[in-house]
Amino acid sequence: MIHGGGHVMLSRKDVRTQQTQTLLDAGFLPVSVDYRLCPETTLTDGPVRDVCSALDWARHSLPSSALKRPDIRPDGSRVVAVGWSTGGHLAMTLAWTAPTAGIAAPDAILAFYCPTDYEDPFWTRPNIPRGSEHKAAEAASSFDLWEGMRDSAITGYNPPASACALGGWMAPEDPRSRICLHMNWNGQALPILLSGMDRKSDAKDMLFPTQEQIAAVSPMAQIRSGVYRTPTFLVHGTRDDLIPWEQAKRTSDALVEQGVQAEVRIIEGAIHLFDVAGGWRRDKRAARAVDQGYEFLRRFGMGE
Repeated sequence: MIHGGGHVMLSRKDVRTQQTQTLLDAGFLPVSVDYRLCPETTLTDGPVRDVCSALDWARHSLPSSALKRPDIRPDGSRVVAVGWSTGGHLAMTLAWTAPTAGIAAPDAILAFYCPTDYEDPFWTRPNIPRGSEHKAAEAASSFDLWEGMRDSAITGYNPPASACALGGWMAPEDPRSRICLHMNWNGQALPILLSGMDRKSDAKDMLFPTQEQIAAVSPMAQIRSGVYRTPTFLVHGTRDDLIPWEQAKRTSDALVEQGVQAEVRIIEGAIHLFDVAGGWRRDKRAARAVDQGYEFLRRFGMGE
């Protein structure tokens, strides 16, 4: 289980309790992982590498670990990955980073409302998330982008409870949140995530990553190259204000074209993090899409 947070925030505690129970009911042992957050490290050196190490641990170390429940015996030959938002992206990177490292890729991947195509021009254009409009205009002159950084990489961060967080996780008044908002407001996600931030340099002068660097972390690029072979189920809402739902549809189509087992559910009217709000299962289309995603994991992860 891989949490989201723009690769910059949140922690392993920020997963879905109800969906954790769904995994348990299906016979899976849920493991939520932390990873080093950007921009104190880069996306490739931190989050991508760390979730690959977590998969290695789940396959090769967890089965022989002493658990408090001796009746639970993890099977390292059957491992699936589920992630939300940027955590979904990290889950998908395992399809090619794990085999490169000599580790078996997950048996299946379930990714909710996640980036799948970092070559999309969307990432170079300003995007104003709902609720941040009043802050975006003053950001360039009044926000100190470095205020939210740490001297070394961290593995978890949540805005203070007193902050009014957009979507439950980004608060314009919170220095760390403003790094994520800056990435959106100014189309700077790729330079910040792939180059990291250095206090010795100006954020405005960060070099744009090369096409090779972008392709190395982009699921769509890896699918087109033929190295992505893991069965994958994608879920995305049409009112997502952080990641275009069209990416999920294009990605699913590309997987099928490459002969990879793939399904996608596009939920009309669903927002980013639609499955966080209380009572979200009252939307029957959303509830059905999520249930079908976990059925997909069971089918490929349990061999059913």
